[in-house]
Parts: sequence; structure tokens; C-alpha cells
Amino acid sequence: MDCIVIAGGLATPEEPMYALTQGKPKALLTMGDRTMLERVVDAVQGSQYVDEVVVVGLGSDMGMTFQRPVHHLTDHGSLVGNIVAGVNWVRERDPNVKIVLGASADVPLITSQMVDTLIDMCRPFDAGIYYTYASRETMEKRFPHSNRTFVKLKGIEIAGGDLGMLDPAILTNNEELFTALSNARKHAWKIARVVGVGLLLKFLFRRLGPKEIEAEGLRVLGMPLKTINLPYAEMAMDADKPHQVEMLRAELEQLS
Repeated sequence: MDCIVIAGGLATPEEPMYALTQGKPKALLTMGDRTMLERVVDAVQGSQYVDEVVVVGLGSDMGMTFQRPVHHLTDHGSLVGNIVAGVNWVRERDPNVKIVLGASADVPLITSQMVDTLIDMCRPFDAGIYYTYASRETMEKRFPHSNRTFVKLKGIEIAGGDLGMLDPAILTNNEELFTALSNARKHAWKIARVVGVGLLLKFLFRRLGPKEIEAEGLRVLGMPLKTINLPYAEMAMDADKPHQVEMLRAELEQLS
């Protein structure tokens, strides 16, 4: 299968991350002797299941090196726009593709074994989208001071994962919906509002858990949605804030 790595987006001078990025893509931040993007692509290319990798958001290698050649697309202005561009590239390569792996460029602690584990957990690839998350317990056991954002659901608090899988048809058929969800992705109540009042009420009264999300996903998207409880906190530990960048750098230094 092919993999889309999302590396777009620039921090503005008003945002805390600008002090580190200085107007450059976050994916280019160094983590030891590699950039974040190089480390993510290393992990993905090392998977026994991944064929081609397309990076969306940079347009070129920008001086980076990879195990195998990587395809590049420019930034398309939004998260959904970049995902759609990546999916279109994959479909041009294989019009009959049924499953695509997606990853963000800011999870530098993932490994090839973790990628393989996720892909195996999604088999037999009979859903339209695979929403991944890590529980608060999983995250805080591995990264107790990460200050990761958690969403409170029925019986569980979760942090959204940074790797997932989808059938390209689900994005093509629901692009407007995914754009709305992307704009609300940091606030679960906004997501619930986008997909209906009933779902919003379930969320507010803590009646919305992973299984309920699957049922509502089928209703809203018209294709099965499967939730994946990640066994590895590294797959949800992204570098969204300066202190998280420093924490990830310290982790990599300790591991090396």
C-alpha cells in the first residue's frame, strides 16, 4: 500500500511554535541528526507493507535524505486539501486502490514495527476509515508530562492518533464534511455539532464512546468507520507545542 505523509502548514509569528520554526515548515525541525519528517518517513519506508510514499506540503526534498525516493506535492492550503491531493496522487498511480495509510510529519518517535502493528490491526480493510486514538492511560504512562489534549468520552479519555487508514472513496464522497471536521478537529464539541444535534447531545452527556462513534460514523459517512485503540503512545505524541518538541528531542537523545 502507499502512504501519504502530511507536512504542510506554517506557524505564524503570533503562535508559540514560530519561535522554533522561524517561518519554516514544522516538519523540518531537527530531532537529533534527522528532521522530524525524515524520521517519520524512515519508519514508514521500513514497514513491510508500505510501497510508495508521497509527502504533501513541501514540494521537494529540501536537502533531506530518505531510504528510498519520496514523491512530493506542494501545500494545498489546508489539512483536508493536502489529504485530498495525496489521495488523488495515489489514485492516479492505482485507480482501483482501496486502502491508503496516512501519517502526520510530527511524530518522530514512531517505528516501522509500530506502523506494521497498526496496519495489521486494521485488517481485513473492510471499513471506509480507521480513526486511531490513544487513551489517557497509555499516553501518560509513556509521556507523563506531555500536556497532550484529551477528549472525554463515555468511559475513556482519548488523544487522537497521528496515523490512520482510509478508503479513498470515503474522502471523495464526503470532502465537504471532512473540511468542516478538520476546521473543528481540536474541539470535540465542534465536531459533534458538525455531524448533528443528536451526536452533540450524546457527547455532552458522555454517552459517546468508541463503539457509538463507529455507529454514528456509518450513519454520517455512509461507509463503516472503525476505531483503533493504539497500543503505542508514540503514534499520538506529536510536536504541536514548543515544550513537546523539547520533550521529543530529549526522548530521542535518551534512546540513542
